[in-house]
Amino acid sequence: MRGANRVEGLSESVIREMTRKAKKHDAVNLSQGYPDYPTHEKVMEEAKRAIDEGLNQYSVTWGREKLRKKVAEKLKRFNEINYDPEFEITITCGSSEAIMSTMLGLIEPKDEVLIFQPFYENYVPAVSMASGTPVYTTISREQELDREDIKEKIGKNTKAIMVNTPHNPTGKVFTEDDLRFIRDLCIENDVIAFTDEMYERMIYEGEHISLASLDDMWERTVTIGGFSKVYSVTGWRVGYAAAPKEMMKPIRKAHDYTTVCAPTPFQEGAVKALDLPQDYYENMLEYYRNARDFVYENIKETKMDVSKPQGAYYMLAGIEDYEMNDVEFTNHLVKDKGVAVVPGSSFYHEGGKDLVRFCFSQDMDLLEKAMERIKD
Repeated sequence: MRGANRVEGLSESVIREMTRKAKKHDAVNLSQGYPDYPTHEKVMEEAKRAIDEGLNQYSVTWGREKLRKKVAEKLKRFNEINYDPEFEITITCGSSEAIMSTMLGLIEPKDEVLIFQPFYENYVPAVSMASGTPVYTTISREQELDREDIKEKIGKNTKAIMVNTPHNPTGKVFTEDDLRFIRDLCIENDVIAFTDEMYERMIYEGEHISLASLDDMWERTVTIGGFSKVYSVTGWRVGYAAAPKEMMKPIRKAHDYTTVCAPTPFQEGAVKALDLPQDYYENMLEYYRNARDFVYENIKETKMDVSKPQGAYYMLAGIEDYEMNDVEFTNHLVKDKGVAVVPGSSFYHEGGKDLVRFCFSQDMDLLEKAMERIKD
């Protein structure tokens, strides 16, 4: 059956596997990115209102008009990029579906997509299921790009480059210089860019810059975002893709024939989320900054070599001083210490066996319990 080999060849999500192990062993789950920051009451009330008022059927396939307009306003105000909400913004079932629909719509067989490793685990399956070929370049432990390697990896079949800033799992925030380097390569080699900006509000050092806001990049960029992490509604599955009209057409086709539309009442809640005041973001950022600093300082007291993230809520730690690879280490930690983290190799095509990833999105009580167990 056409495409079956590609699907059968994909590995199961290691992150969700570690979540199952956490439940089995009654462990503190620092593997999957469940945000524990409280969902805002007004956002929940708006979704409940929508359900009570009967907004429980299909919405317009591309998303409710007022949400597309709100996303367009946010993109103009916060990201400094302009999109027409009628034709250039599509509301999706989370950013994961936005990524998948983008790949299915724009990637053809034999097209190559350059991916930075370590990577968010959905990128590679999305490229493969679109019949494309992933090509890899590596972000260093010091969160630096290997620019010469990137130049070498871009060839005649390169169709797109996948950019994630703030970056999961390193926590790197791409600088303006990083993005200008990528911009110049895209223009020189006629390459398009897909940017995953899910954690754009979670930046502790540096600033968020959208690649599409740079000169000559709007027309060759798909900007992807969502509501799951910033507003603590991962179960609502509301995200979006924004792109020039001609690029959006095939993305919308893929979206239409995969999910039809995002959940209608939760789109209403997302509208309310975009109306939250600035202090919501400030308080959320302080919450995660405190969690980051706490986990970082505690892991430093172990033999792990930990890197401090600039953004998002993940942290990589080297385990070279332990006589275990990443899978052995994570299995030991979840079974014998009651803490679930993710083996680093799940974020690499090759490598990562000397790394593990911590997620510090849990509340402080759970983080304290986890750190006590790890340092024991």
